[in-house]
Amino acid sequence: MPFQTAVTMPNTSAYGILLEVHPDMCPACHHGISPLFLVARSLSDAPFTRVDVAFQCTRASCRLVFVGRYRGHSASGNPFTLEEAVPLMFRETSFSDEIAAASPMFVSVYNQAMEAEAAGLDQLVGMGLRKALEFLIKDFAVGQAGTDAEKEQIKKKLLGQAIKDHIKDAAVKEAAKRATWLGNDETHYLRKWETKDITDLKKLVRLTVNAVENVLLTAHYAKEMPS
Repeated sequence: MPFQTAVTMPNTSAYGILLEVHPDMCPACHHGISPLFLVARSLSDAPFTRVDVAFQCTRASCRLVFVGRYRGHSASGNPFTLEEAVPLMFRETSFSDEIAAASPMFVSVYNQAMEAEAAGLDQLVGMGLRKALEFLIKDFAVGQAGTDAEKEQIKKKLLGQAIKDHIKDAAVKEAAKRATWLGNDETHYLRKWETKDITDLKKLVRLTVNAVENVLLTAHYAKEMPS
């Protein structure tokens, strides 16, 4: 629901405009909120196209003051549209004990990729996820391998071939194969899967993680509770 606000300009005069919405998530604590409006300022005198609005998170454990960046045109009469809320602070993703134990490097590289995303380094995110995926799959495959020779083969093979030759669980294989396809797209000059993007890659990596975790948990309980 658009709301009216007074925007202070560099010449200190005020101008009334409509803002489309308040931010509904705090960029620091990543919780849904209804933020406290503080002040709105334009980056130039009228007519202007950019407005920065200061808000404060209303959660007692946060209270961060952040900025909503809006774009529009002061002469149009239309609401200014929210583009982003900054600073977007990185929040580390936690993984289960099974995943952390099976592939600590996956957890580390995955979180570095997510930190790059939070910093706006969008061209590095896909490459980071592709590297994280390789650690997850190869560490998992090595853990499932029966001989030292097989373990060495897994380490040396390209990821796609390692998935084909050494991943036996169907759910892990299918998710990892597709995640690899999209991960490779993020590192190549031309994209093969033009209708897919980084959101799809993140979903497929998460699907792969879930499938690996299911295998590890099943094996754990089979060992703890033999039939």
